[in-house]
Amino acid sequence: MKALVMASMPLVALAGALSLARAAEGDAQKSGQQLFQERCGACHLEGGFGTRVLSRRVPEGQAELEKREVLPAALTTAVVRRGIGSMPQIREGELSDADLQAIALYLEKGS
Repeated sequence: MKALVMASMPLVALAGALSLARAAEGDAQKSGQQLFQERCGACHLEGGFGTRVLSRRVPEGQAELEKREVLPAALTTAVVRRGIGSMPQIREGELSDADLQAIALYLEKGS
């Protein structure tokens, strides 16, 4: 019995790895809007800390990033990767370049 359990361990590890790979593929297919809401929304949707901070620094009605009139993707990318003020730096290990690009393009086009 012990030998059977030990022999099945590599298969369990392989199944887990495949499951993680499928989950990563699913994340890559999410829209910029979905990614923004999931990854940024806690701070940058209505009532979030980032929105409250920005409301003191930008013109009225521009604190919610999705409602911005102008928000270049390059600016979003730079701020996310470098951080600014209360906004911490978000590294590629936390948010992939592809997901960041999808979010930045969504905010640019949506604004």
